[in-house]
Amino acid sequence: MMGKFYTKKDYQTIANIYNLGRIAKLDYLHKGYQSPKVVVETSLGKFVISKNTLSEKKDIISKSKKSLQYEIDMLSTLRGLPVPSFLKSVKGKFIEKFKHDWVTVYRFFPGESPKNITPAMAYSLGVFLGEFHKQGQKFKKIESSRRRFYYLSPAIIRNMEVVANKQKNSLLKSVILDIKRGVENNRPRPDLPVGPIHVDIKAQNEIFQGNKLSAIIDFGNFYVGPFMIDVGKTIMWNFCLRNKLDKTALREFIRGYNSKRKLSKNENAYLEKSILYAIYSHIWVDLYHTPLKYVPESYTIYLVKHFLPIAKQIEKLLYGGA
Repeated sequence: MMGKFYTKKDYQTIANIYNLGRIAKLDYLHKGYQSPKVVVETSLGKFVISKNTLSEKKDIISKSKKSLQYEIDMLSTLRGLPVPSFLKSVKGKFIEKFKHDWVTVYRFFPGESPKNITPAMAYSLGVFLGEFHKQGQKFKKIESSRRRFYYLSPAIIRNMEVVANKQKNSLLKSVILDIKRGVENNRPRPDLPVGPIHVDIKAQNEIFQGNKLSAIIDFGNFYVGPFMIDVGKTIMWNFCLRNKLDKTALREFIRGYNSKRKLSKNENAYLEKSILYAIYSHIWVDLYHTPLKYVPESYTIYLVKHFLPIAKQIEKLLYGGA
């Protein structure tokens, strides 16, 4: 659930902290954000101000200041990519305490989230992801407090299963064993290349101007893991539409990716399974989240109804219906 926005007077105070100048216009970003974000326009340009609730709690929702700084550190190593570039305050800090929370600022990206992905847009997503992974290979720092959403070891799956089995909805109850099997059968191989991964490249986090990608935003779930998790998740969210896989868009995406970073032999062999793992792991994580009331039950039902049929289609092609 989204937190509360600050007052307009508060945002001007924050603008002063980051030396942005007087705010001429302020717009609230309501959709798709857990952290309240606004766009402010000053004589220096447009900026996004984020309100961040940080905590040292060890639960699934909380993020620490150290974890947020880790995200900023990773993004600061990227060159020439359309990603948030965080600004320092007048005190030289990226993250500033404000009232009971913390704030960050980055420059606004023009454009809008796509309603449909064309082959040209798919290619540009592939180009971005390939270059992101290529550059990311240099980022070696590991932050132990960072939650790795789709790192699902046998021990983690067993612990999550206890909670997942507390579903009240009959449909969600009926798919638990099937989703668990899908996760276990398609888990990434240990020899796949690793580096920073976004894991949430979907329409809400994509900004396009026509067919041109303006930016990828919201790296809040990033961690260091197998690049193929990112590949699979991007395919899932962008090319698994209307209960089928868009193979034309997929081909363009892979072509764009390979233009910047060629998939290895092992990665190519794992490609179909990466899509299956993306689907099964996402449903599994939210089967765990639903009883905890971290996501609405209706959202997890949507995931099952929309993506599970696509997983079955891919499995039929791979295994002949097994």
